[in-house]
Amino acid sequence: MKKLTILRHAKAEPPENYPGDSVRPLTKRGEKDAALIATFLTQLDPLVDWVLSSPALRAEQTAKIVAKHFSGIAPVIYDEQIYEADAGLLLTLLRSIPPEQEHALLVGHNPSLESLVAGLCSGAPGSLECRLTTAGMAHIHVEIMRWDQIRWGAGVLQLLVQPRVLRKR
Repeated sequence: MKKLTILRHAKAEPPENYPGDSVRPLTKRGEKDAALIATFLTQLDPLVDWVLSSPALRAEQTAKIVAKHFSGIAPVIYDEQIYEADAGLLLTLLRSIPPEQEHALLVGHNPSLESLVAGLCSGAPGSLECRLTTAGMAHIHVEIMRWDQIRWGAGVLQLLVQPRVLRKR
């Protein structure tokens, strides 16, 4: 069985202050929330050993903050396709994770991440209500032996964590 954590990028600056959506950086709260989620992720077993991220600045910054907690274990792979991908394309990208990786982390954007969680856990994208706030994460046990076997309905949602809950701890 493989483990998959799906993480929406942390809170970003408003779009009106930047020349394009993909260059919006994290806010201070976004940086803190990404660090909170990263600390939480270190409690999961096995540890994250593969990180796949959108190259949009806010997702890249989120992935880097999280990856610091797994230095030497998890490389960060940036894929341009994630930025505007739908859930089907994200599923296809997950199939390219090397088979020896046990716990993958996908950092990206809504609404495709929410649709991906729904499809993995219920069999059809968008058929399950799964709200991912900024820096929200879904942790899924995927009933596969190799990543190229991932398909709709193969996952069981284990955790849905929003950073506001961790801030109260």
